[in-house]
Formats: sequence, C-alpha cells, structure tokens
Amino acid sequence: MTRRLRIVLRGVCLLAAFAAPGCRAGAPLPLPDAARAGGLNLGATPASLVIRPSGSGRIRFFLYDEQNLPVPDYPIQFSIVGDASSDGTANAQLSSTEVLTDSAGSAVLEIIVGNLGSNNRPAAFTIQATCQGSPGMQADILVTTNAFSVEILPVPADDLLGSNTTTTIHLLFYDETLCAGLDLGNLGASPNQPRALRVVAPNTPTAFAGVAGQGNSAVVGLGLDSRGTVLIGGCVDLPGSSLRDSQTIRATLYLDHLFPSLAGTFQVSSDFTLSPAPPALASMRAVWQEWTRCPLDPARLWLDCTIDALVSNPTTDPNDCVPVPGGEGSLGDLLMARRGTAVAALAGTLTGASATPCRAATDSSGATSLDALVSDLFGANQARLASANLGSFPTELATLLGEIRIDSTLTLAQGRETNSYDTSHALVSLVFPSAISLTSFDVATLGLPLSEATGIVSTFKNGQISIPVHAFTAWLGTTARYAFESNNLKSRGTANSTSLVNWVFGLGQQVSQGTLLGSCDALDVLLSDQIKQPRGSLLSACRTGLIALAGKLNAAFDSLNGPDLDFRLSGSAPVIDTDGDGRADALGQSGGTATSSAVGPGLWSAEIDSQAGAYLTYGSWTAVRVSGSP
Repeated sequence: MTRRLRIVLRGVCLLAAFAAPGCRAGAPLPLPDAARAGGLNLGATPASLVIRPSGSGRIRFFLYDEQNLPVPDYPIQFSIVGDASSDGTANAQLSSTEVLTDSAGSAVLEIIVGNLGSNNRPAAFTIQATCQGSPGMQADILVTTNAFSVEILPVPADDLLGSNTTTTIHLLFYDETLCAGLDLGNLGASPNQPRALRVVAPNTPTAFAGVAGQGNSAVVGLGLDSRGTVLIGGCVDLPGSSLRDSQTIRATLYLDHLFPSLAGTFQVSSDFTLSPAPPALASMRAVWQEWTRCPLDPARLWLDCTIDALVSNPTTDPNDCVPVPGGEGSLGDLLMARRGTAVAALAGTLTGASATPCRAATDSSGATSLDALVSDLFGANQARLASANLGSFPTELATLLGEIRIDSTLTLAQGRETNSYDTSHALVSLVFPSAISLTSFDVATLGLPLSEATGIVSTFKNGQISIPVHAFTAWLGTTARYAFESNNLKSRGTANSTSLVNWVFGLGQQVSQGTLLGSCDALDVLLSDQIKQPRGSLLSACRTGLIALAGKLNAAFDSLNGPDLDFRLSGSAPVIDTDGDGRADALGQSGGTATSSAVGPGLWSAEIDSQAGAYLTYGSWTAVRVSGSP
C-alpha cells in the first residue's frame, strides 16, 4: 500500500510540473488568452497501453494546429471512459484531469490501476482527451497479467470484391474466444465483448499487447468502403501456445467472407395461395349464391327484396332483402299471404345465415304463387338469363380468391449494426392471377390509407435477409370486388353490382295496355293487380329493394376487409450477388451465386385480418434490385 501511494504522489507532482511550479493538482487551469474555436488536433503516443495490475503507465499527448505546429501552454482535459464498475476500470486513477502543454505542445498523463476482479479477467477502458477547438481523441487502456503481443496484418481478398474497394479495416480483438464461436454476420450475439475497436488501413500491420499465453484469442476484421458499408470480413485464431516471450508474432488476417450490400431499392413480387380458403369466402359465396339458390330464382329473390323494402328499421329490420313475416306492413302481409309454400333449396347450393325460405309454384291455398307469376315475367328472356350463368358466381369467387399476388418495393439502408438494415416496405399494386384476365390495381386506385410500413429493422445473417413483422392496409375484399367487376361481371356485359341487378331484373317484362313494361314497372303492375291495390303501390319498394340488393352484393366483399392494418408480414429470403460485385442483386431468386447454399424463393408468413376473423397463410417472394439503385 505504501509503495502504491508513493507512485500516485510522484505521478501527480510529476505531471503537475508540466503545468506550473509545485504540485497543485485539482486547481482549474485558466484558458489561454487565444482559445481556439477549431483547427486543433490531438495525438497520443502510444495510442494504446497495456498496464499490469497494481501498476502504472504513461501516455504522451501532442497538440498541433492546422499547420501541424505544436501548440504550447494550452489546457487539455482528461477523463476515463468505460464500465463504471471497479472491475471494468481496475480502479483506475489519473495523475491529473487537466494539464497545460509544454513548449513542445505535449503533455504527459500517468494512469495508475489497482488489482483485477476476482475472475482475474482483463479490464479495458479508454482515456478521453479533449480541449477547446479540437475534436479530441481516445487512447485505449488494457489492464491484464498477460504479457505477450501479436501483430495482425489484415489482407482483404481483392479478387472477391470485384470493383468495390475497402478503405478501412475494423479490427475487433476477442479474448478467450475462437473464431468458430463467432458469427461474422451477427457479432453482437457473441457472449464475449471485444476490446476497443481499432480502425486501420488495409494491409497495415497493427500490434495487440496483453495477449494470453494460454487458451485462445480471436481477431475479426471487417472491410468497409468509403460509405461505411461492410463489404468483406474474416477471422483469425491466436492460440496462446504459439506465442513467445519478448517476441511479437505476426498473424495474417485474411478477409475472405463477402458481405453483399443490401442497401438500395428492390422490386418485390409476392405470391400467396389461399388454401384453405379464408373464412370470409364462405359468406361471400353464400350472398352471391342468392341469384340461383331456389328453384324459382331470381323471382324469389326479387320478391324478397321488394317486400323487405316496404318497411325498414336500421335496428330491427334492415333493408337487406330478408323480409320479416308480419313486420312489413299491410302490403307486406298481403304479398306474403300469396307467396309459395316453403320448399328445399336446390341441391349443392350454399345457405347463408340470413337465407330466406325457397318458395314453391303454389301458395298455401293451392293457387299459383306470386313467386311463380313473377318467374313468368322472364319467360321471353329465359335464354338470355340462362346465358348469364348466374349460378356460377360462387365457383368463380372461389377461383378468384385462390391466390393473390402483391407487387411492392423494399428499400434498405445500412443500419447501426453491421448486419442490420433500416427497411421500408411499400405496396404498389395487388393482382388476382386466377382472374379471367390479369388486371393490376394500384394503391392509388384502391385508396389504401396505410400502404407503407417503415421503421423496420431487418437483419442479414447466414446469407439470409430476415424481415420482422410489419403491417399495412391491403383491403383484399375491396380489391377482389374490383377484380370481380372488371372480369366476371364485365364478361356478362355489366360493369358492377348495380348494373348487374338492373340488367337481370330488366329482363322481367310484360305488356300492359299495349305497352311493354320492364323491371319494377312490370313487377308493380303484376303484384298490384294480384293483391287488388292501385298500380304504383309497389314501385318505390321495388326500386329501393334493387338498390339494397346491389349494396348487399358489394358488402359481401367487405367481409374480407379488416381494420386499417389488416395485412401483417414477416419473412426471409436468400441474398444473391449474381456478379460478385459486393452488391445484392436479388433476394430470393434462383440462379447466380448466393451467400447461402439455399438458393430459392423467399418465404412470407402472413396474417390477414377480416370481419370474419384472422386468417394465417404463407407465400413466396422474389425481389430484384431496381436499376440505378445504389
């Protein structure tokens, strides 16, 4: 203890002598008359120092101006930067926290350390030197009982880099570690922390002191280009048994692990096969089955919509083509009394939760039912009605929703960690490949409120880019409706549900007083005469009912939509550098030279939220770098 105390006092007085006569540690030094706003540079010799436990060491700092001339009589401040615990700094103390430079622009700092912790593991910290007008500098301190040294020569494999050039090498020294225990693409996962980072030029030898003579150490080298992107890496093991006393051993660190840069923008094509079908599809098909569910359809459907529109209440009786017996007013009671008796639906048809009874050709009294009479309105146009093949709608919907293609852009920028990328994923368009003709619907057409996911941190490891869960609005129901209209309805000569409804019931016709009537005019005359009411009594209800039917058909697609963020994705893909230039040319595309032996499409896991509940599915994807993307 006495010897250590003597060393401390001597170091303090010695360093203070550079500042002023006597030993006045602790008194703040005044700023020079001409304090610099900038242009000063600090250097240190040595830039790193190994100190044995309960020992001390010195570093000489040099201050230069912009003309590389020494700056005398200028104050420099010192501090310890590192783990705040005593084990992290070995109870280190500084001979002074502020010193004036001498006539040669230099100042000597003594660092005094105590013992290591109970595990005797080396302690590493840095000395931060600062002064006004200078960016400052750091000197690395290692406290260890190890006495060996090695010189590392980092050599990038230029033949693997192509046209890219490494401008700096980052060297990371790992004590008590083997290269086999390190993942170059995920160094943060290593249980051992490296010593302070060394930044050197390629092919420049760098010495590391305080290396253990037992066990193993490892040095990792990462080659970076001028933008700070990691291009290539490597690792070399340093067996303690190979080191020699009083002799610096040189080891070559060959950087031969290529890191393709993913930074840039990629065009992504993702394909999802919806099998089994999403729950919402069943209700969608049931609604569109209403055209041909019953033997007397579409007459039965026409009557249901008209009667239901006579009286409506948003709470108890919405206008949805499902009449409530006894709840549709006096006209509704008269019409319901003349409906056909209930019969079974056609074999193989779907029944929704709100399906009304199918009707026979006779009513309860044995007379011809209104359903049969309305069906006769289509008599002259039965061939045209049959040609529309309305009964195939459910099958066509199932085919349409069998698969989905999403076109998007993926933009990646170098993240904070070596293997991380700040990512944004933006929808461009949605396509249903099984449609009659491929039609792409872009984001603007769909009006998606949240079409881009940002703030995603993707990782590059083992030749794979991994993209965590992110979400945006897809509104598959809305897109499916557009595709159905532009393909399936267009093939029938109609543009949308409204025009389909008007066309179908426009085929219902009859002659009255020498005038050919169609649609609601024909239905009103027929029904009003049958229940002995003035003509025109049912005209408004019929028109309102047809509007309700068109809305119901459209709303069926809405069941596949979810809230604002209804499409969640996460996935991974092989990273492919086809020309070996250090840039990823594709993600998940066969062919070329990949950084992983598994070359194939990327895989997505997707969760689709809809009104009918969440739906999990999987998809494949490929991405190609956009031409001109950095």
